[in-house]
Amino acid sequence: MSSLEEELTCSVCRDVFSQALPLPCGHSFCPACVRDSWGHREAGVRGRFTCEQCQEEHGVVACDCCPRVEDEGQEGSAAAVKTCLRCEVSLCAMHLQPHLERAAFKTHLLVEPLGDLSHRRCPAHQEMYRYYCADERLYVCSDCLLDGGHAQHRVKGLKMVEEDLKVILQSLLQKAGEKLNEGERILQENQITDRTMTDLSLADDIQVERMGAVLQHQVESLVKDLRESARRERQKAIEHLQNNCSRLREDLSQTQDIHYYLASLLEETDPFLLIWAFQSDDSRLLADLNGPLFTPEPFSLDMKFIVKDIESKYREFITEMLRCLTKLKRDLMTSPLTLDTNSSHPLLSICDGLQSVMRVKHRLPCADHPDRFDHWAQVLTTQAFSSGTHYWELEAEGFWDIALSYRSIGRKGKEGTAFGNNKVSWSLTQQHDRKLAAWHNCKKTRISKRMSGNRVGVALDYGAGTITFSEVGSSSTLSHLHTFTASFSQPVCLGFGLYKAELHSRVTIARM
Repeated sequence: MSSLEEELTCSVCRDVFSQALPLPCGHSFCPACVRDSWGHREAGVRGRFTCEQCQEEHGVVACDCCPRVEDEGQEGSAAAVKTCLRCEVSLCAMHLQPHLERAAFKTHLLVEPLGDLSHRRCPAHQEMYRYYCADERLYVCSDCLLDGGHAQHRVKGLKMVEEDLKVILQSLLQKAGEKLNEGERILQENQITDRTMTDLSLADDIQVERMGAVLQHQVESLVKDLRESARRERQKAIEHLQNNCSRLREDLSQTQDIHYYLASLLEETDPFLLIWAFQSDDSRLLADLNGPLFTPEPFSLDMKFIVKDIESKYREFITEMLRCLTKLKRDLMTSPLTLDTNSSHPLLSICDGLQSVMRVKHRLPCADHPDRFDHWAQVLTTQAFSSGTHYWELEAEGFWDIALSYRSIGRKGKEGTAFGNNKVSWSLTQQHDRKLAAWHNCKKTRISKRMSGNRVGVALDYGAGTITFSEVGSSSTLSHLHTFTASFSQPVCLGFGLYKAELHSRVTIARM
């Protein structure tokens, strides 16, 4: 057991592993250390692999075919560049030429120069290993085969095993390269997404600050209006009281004049003047004295008008605040979109920085692409969404389809590739007569409402599985048109279909 455990213990990391991978020298490494030993080399730089257990430093191996020179001052044998395991000799570049040129040596196995061939010999027969047993995963020599111990096993020559493995390795290398390219693409997309999210975060902060400023202005305006309303009502009350006081002062002043006039007549000593003065003004004097003084009615400030004005102003404030919140919500949910030129049908012209698409009368020159629609005049967006809540507004004119679709939608041919005529897309269509219809899986749902404008709002809640189409009014109010409910199993992207070039059919991604 101790010997078995030692055999299954990695010479490098000292971990016990399940299956030994022996080197010709007899030492074994776990798969992780084998990969680590080969994987840390620089790309394109070949180096000699040395067993980590033996730590054998080969140094310069002399050519076995060059004459050896023992005299001092003369150069020795040339350095070997290869070792032939069939001939069991190490060869310099000159003596290697026959092995490279002559057919007789074609089956000879050449390896990097080896100073000690003992690790490549069978310890039982002292013959060079020339075969490999795949069943027992052992190197074997010719005598091992003659002994019959591997009679029913899969045994191949080392050269053939090398060629077979290199075919497999080439395939794996290609697969690894494809995986690297895919990883680089995903990393690049994520880096772009990261930069986009950073930009969106800054834009969101600006939007929130802008909304805060708007709301602050609204609050200040509301407080100002309320103060002004209360001031006006108080001013009306003050003016009313001042008018009453003025009338009362006029009556008092008139009574004061009569009082002074009567007192003056009482002091008059000339009877002729007294009679004349009294009789000339007695009727008016009596009327003035008998008339009542102006008495103001009891007055209190009526708060009804103030409260009514406050309620009106407050409703306006709430309405404006809700409008701002709705706009902010749409802005925050709006995800950036660009059109995928590789998917665009040749009868569609994309412009405005991949933000607008228009139907044209004549086919445009487009390179063949597996993603391109070749029958219906349709195009998809580059971005796809597999989570979250999103909102977009589109300016749509003419005869159009606005759809949410999986990327797996068919692109070639007529059948099952139009938006809404399959299980993988949901569309809202406006026909040439401006009638609206919703389509999914070839099922048409007529919509009685007709749009008064050209702006369409599309809301996607991926988690809830809803797609909502609305008309966007002049004051950004939404008028519901249709809602789809689905269980999404793939990322979805927007798609546009445009028909009837004479109707100037066009869709533009609106900037919020």
